[in-house]
Amino acid sequence: MMMRTATKFFLFVLILVGVSCSDSVKDTVSYMANVPVYVSREEFRSAAKEAPARPLKNPGKICLYGNFIFINEVNEGIHVIDNSNPSSPRNITFIEITGNIDLAAKDGILYADNLVDLLLFDISNPAAPKLKSRKEGVFEGVLPATNNDYPVSKIDTTGKVIVGWTQEQVTEEVINNQRPCIYCAYDYASALSSYKAESWGMNMVQPGTKITGITGSMSRFAINGEYLYVIYLQNFWYPPQPSYISYYPPSQTGVLKVFDIENEQFAFLNKVNVSTAVETIFAYKKHLFLGMSNGMQILSVENPELPVHVSYTWHFWGCDPVVVNDNYAYLTVRSTNVCGRNGNLLQVIDISNIAQPREVVSFDMEEPYGLGIDGNTLFVCDKGLKVFDATNPNVVGNKLLFRSKDFHGFDLIPFNNLLLVIGNDGLYQWSYENNQLNRLSVIPVSK
Repeated sequence: MMMRTATKFFLFVLILVGVSCSDSVKDTVSYMANVPVYVSREEFRSAAKEAPARPLKNPGKICLYGNFIFINEVNEGIHVIDNSNPSSPRNITFIEITGNIDLAAKDGILYADNLVDLLLFDISNPAAPKLKSRKEGVFEGVLPATNNDYPVSKIDTTGKVIVGWTQEQVTEEVINNQRPCIYCAYDYASALSSYKAESWGMNMVQPGTKITGITGSMSRFAINGEYLYVIYLQNFWYPPQPSYISYYPPSQTGVLKVFDIENEQFAFLNKVNVSTAVETIFAYKKHLFLGMSNGMQILSVENPELPVHVSYTWHFWGCDPVVVNDNYAYLTVRSTNVCGRNGNLLQVIDISNIAQPREVVSFDMEEPYGLGIDGNTLFVCDKGLKVFDATNPNVVGNKLLFRSKDFHGFDLIPFNNLLLVIGNDGLYQWSYENNQLNRLSVIPVSK
């Protein structure tokens, strides 16, 4: 009886929908939209190459690799810096990579994202990097950032790759006065299907010197032992809705992928869904710490091929990198611009019980970005640079050792008494020892 009633109700709803569809009214609307910029797949996949050194203009993430520094030029490629003498670093070459944001390095191989693909460069001689192989579709569903509040117009990636956007006025027919919504579009499901990862396994590469690069806290790439972990947000769209609904919002899922990079091989091992708020990744011992815009997620890599969720901590919405030392995790929470609500903090999380992390204290910051820790010294990019004594994590925010406001800090790497800080105005280097910092050099951005 209940089943027959439910069936009658469902048919009644369908009749109502049919009636409403028959009453649809078409209209024409004009609006500003992000219109995709395409290149052919052949052009896209032949563009990555070594080029002459160029000035820093819009630097992003960094990786310290022995006596070399790799600096991401946002969406354009990677600068290679010879840092044999930190007091006089030399910008020696550039790797052109469309859509590049992240990077990592180990044993003579540089890993870099190329929008939807992952590239492997032979850096056995870092001064002359050579493209070794390309893994197509590793970052399926990834599109270039729009960096504005306009909606996205129709896309068609058949034989093409979207490498950017232009902002143009779009005029089109809609039904029942539906209006475009931010980051919405027509059915992307089929358009993005060509971005799905191909089925590939091992690929031989020739490693150089046994070195693992050190990345900053803002990185989406982490190397732990012989494994590379990458995180990203995959965009996808549900199947087309009825014709009287003109625009469909995209959905996102957080993705963690695992690769075996041991012994001259490169093999995709696993894909794990993680929080849709994921932003950064930090590997420490047998765990991965994911900075999220609403907290921190911890995964166990006791079995490095299969990360397993352990626990969460939560905070108000804000941009959030994380670093770890011993029994404490340190997070900065930034809430300016697109990051969230009002509130800028340095949080200290007790992870002695990894299954039940708890916040022990937080300290007010101004506009914090990346951070790093070396022993008992904590470094934070906060409208410049702040350095704290972290001997007692419970009072770390009250133990300011050094403050510099004459530059912008985005991310940093402290290692072996050398501090690298990257920001809007260039690469800064300090030596630090016995709570004393001495500026060594600056590579400024080109004005």
